[in-house]
Order: sequence, then C-alpha cells, then structure tokens
Amino acid sequence: MSDPTQLKTRGDRRRARKKERREQLNVPTQLNAQDDPLAERRRLDFILIAVTAGAVLGLILLARPFYGSNDLSRWSTIYSLAERGTYNIDETPWPTTIDRCLLNGHYYSEKPPLLPTLLAGEYLLLKKLSFGRLSFRNSPESVVRVILASINLVPLVIFLGLFSRLLDRLAPDPWIRVYAMAAAALGTFLTGFSFLLNNHTIAAFSSFFALYPAFLIWCEGRTGWRLFAVAGFFAGFAAVNEYPALAFLVALGAGLAWKAPRQTLIWFLPFALVPLAGHFWTNYLVTGDLRPAYIHGGALIFPGSYWTVDPISGRWVGRGGIDNIYEPWPVYLFNMLVGHHGILSLSPIFIFTLIGVWSSLRSRGSPLRAFAALAAFLTLVLLAFYTFFAGGRIYGGLCCGLRFFFWLIPLWLMLLPEGLRGKTTRRWFRGMALAFLLISAISVFYCVHNPWSRPWIHEYLHYMQWIDY
Repeated sequence: MSDPTQLKTRGDRRRARKKERREQLNVPTQLNAQDDPLAERRRLDFILIAVTAGAVLGLILLARPFYGSNDLSRWSTIYSLAERGTYNIDETPWPTTIDRCLLNGHYYSEKPPLLPTLLAGEYLLLKKLSFGRLSFRNSPESVVRVILASINLVPLVIFLGLFSRLLDRLAPDPWIRVYAMAAAALGTFLTGFSFLLNNHTIAAFSSFFALYPAFLIWCEGRTGWRLFAVAGFFAGFAAVNEYPALAFLVALGAGLAWKAPRQTLIWFLPFALVPLAGHFWTNYLVTGDLRPAYIHGGALIFPGSYWTVDPISGRWVGRGGIDNIYEPWPVYLFNMLVGHHGILSLSPIFIFTLIGVWSSLRSRGSPLRAFAALAAFLTLVLLAFYTFFAGGRIYGGLCCGLRFFFWLIPLWLMLLPEGLRGKTTRRWFRGMALAFLLISAISVFYCVHNPWSRPWIHEYLHYMQWIDY
C-alpha cells in the first residue's frame, strides 16, 4: 500500500486515504462491473428504489388526503397560518380534529408548531409560483399531494440512495446487500407511513441524515466541516420532531466530541441549535412561553371521541378500544417487543439487528461498535421511557405500528447486515430470513389502507376476542 505522506498532490493523498479506508472495511475499490460486481449491485439497488418510490408516489396521488385527527391537526395549522395569519385553528375548511387544545379562548393544534410553520412557508411559495392555482381554495387535494411528495417521497429516495452507498461499506456479501436494501425499501413502516403527514417519518429520515455523516467521521476519519454541520442540524431536527430523540442528539454529539472536539464545538453544536431555536420560537408564538400548547390547555375530550372518564373510578378509559393505558407493565413491554404492537413480531427483520448489535459489541475491532452501543442505549431508553414514564401505556394510540420508535429504524437498519454476516451460506437460514422479510413487508402493506388503524396482529387478536381493546 502506498504511503499517503509520500504522494505529491493533495488529490493523490485523498485517493490513497480513501483506498485505505475501503480496504479496512473490506469494500472493493474498483467500481467497474467487469472487474467487480459492485456496479451491478448498485443497479439492483436503483431498481428497488425506483419500485419503492413509484409505489409511494402512487399512494400519494391516489389515496385520500386526510386519514385521521393526527395529520388533520397539522394541516389545520398549515391552513390557518398561511391563509389566516394565525396559529389558532378555530376556522378551517376541514372536519374538526380532536388533536387540539383550548388556550386563551382559541383552539390550537397539540402538535409541535415548527413543522407546520415550515410547510406553511412551502405552501405560500407553491401558491405564488402557480399564480394562485395551487391553493387550498382552488385545489386543496393537489396542494396536499405536492407537499406530501416533498416531505416524504424526496427524503425517502435520498435515504435509500445513501443507505445503498452505506452498504458498499457494510455489506460486501451480495446476498446480504440485496436483503438489507429490500428490508430498507419494503420492510419498514417508513415506507408504509410515507403518504400521509406525520412527524415520525420526518424524524426517522432526519436521524439517518445525521447518522450517515457521523459514520463517515467515526469510521473513515473524515474531518470536513460540512459533515459535522449536517450531522448537527439533522440530529437537532430529529429531536424537535420526536422529543425523545433529544437523547440521540446528546449521545451523537458526545461521541463526535470525543472523536473530534474542535469540529464538534464549532460546527456540530451551532447547527444543532438552529432547529431547536426554531422549535422554541414557534412554540413561543403559540403559547407565549416555551412549553408546548397541550401543557397549557390540556387535551380536549369531545363527545364520541376515543376517551372519556369512568364515573366510578375517575380514570381515563378508551371508548374506541384503541389501547389499554392501565395494562400491567410486563404485558405492555411484551406487546411492544413481540406482541400485537411488537417491534420484532411486526418487523422480524430486526431480529438480525439484535444479532448485529451483540456481534458488534463483542468485537473490539468492529467499525460499528460505537453505533451498536448507540442503538442499544437508545432502544433501552425508549423502552423504559414508554413503559414507566410516558404517563399512559397507549401503544401509540390507533396506529399500525409502534410509531414512537420509528425514528430508530435507520439506526437498526445499519446494524442489520452485521447480524446476517457469515450465516447466509446455509439454505435454512436464507429461508428463515426471507420469511422474516415477507412478514415485515406484510405489516407495512397492511397499513396502506389506513396507517391510523390497528396492526394486523392486533386486529386478529381483537377479532378472535382474545383482547377487548
């Protein structure tokens, strides 16, 4: 191997360092299809990405624009802010959402206001560029579909493209690469939820857009300021869309500070503060202080809604049978892991993530050891938080998956190839892995009719009357 210090030009030194990093990660350096199958594998990745993007685009164009109170609450804020110049949602052209609260005599969405504020700006830009033809007054469904494509379809394609490049480094085995790519494209709820307005997919894509540059910094020794800036901004944006992702922001920042303290302080930290500042500023515009709107006004309970108060016990009970907030914690934890909302029962592909985390933590030389520790830490933190500290064991409400964990999916996918390594020569193992992928895909495509509904396992148990919620 050439010594990079002996090469004359900066370009020669950069290419030599890149070759050395690839050799350390067992990645072929030649991309010519005649010399190495990497180019052919990327063509297969492109086909998977195209199929997934086409399916999501079809859903965006053909599905109904609103699916429930969750997304309707955000659309109401977008409409009110853009058309009426206010965050209150007293007057909207759509049905009243139950995801609202009463504050100072006006109704406001319970959802964090930063994302609707950004989308209201996008709507005004669309309206101006189309000379008013694309507007909530003239063509509301067209507006909704254009915005959904911009915030879900575009990030999904970028995510899959970058994940394909990541697999160049993580999955030299062709079978593992194709499997991991298929799992990312068709086997997670990020695809199933990408045709409606929600914060969960946006937080998940943001977490990956922070993880990818962090991987280049940690595993390949990159020190460019743009990588730290991008990692900081998207880690912060993930945190303002999913509040528990603040743990991700802190953990990622701490890891990069240990690796490169100067660049982390100068670039990662300031760019991470940008979305945080935007969150608190827009929240202040709504409530007058930094606390979320729902803390001020409290959730509203409407006649016919999901919740009511039991007159005898005085406790909240679900009227629509969507959850069981007083379930014993061992049962709740079981259902979150392998039960009717189980991460591993609805998406058994992540069993290989568990194996990959264990394998990486045991191997001191693994380039993914730090990311395995991050995945284990964040998963355990979220399981503990939603089991003991979230106030109610609600399984995310009426929802096809455990949506509060969606933002961890990109990190779990990064560790998945490691869980398959060295085992795919066995036919029975491949058959089992394909069965797990099929079950995961079924869970995803089952939710296409309405993501705000029970998962198929929950629906079956309810149909058999084994559970009554």
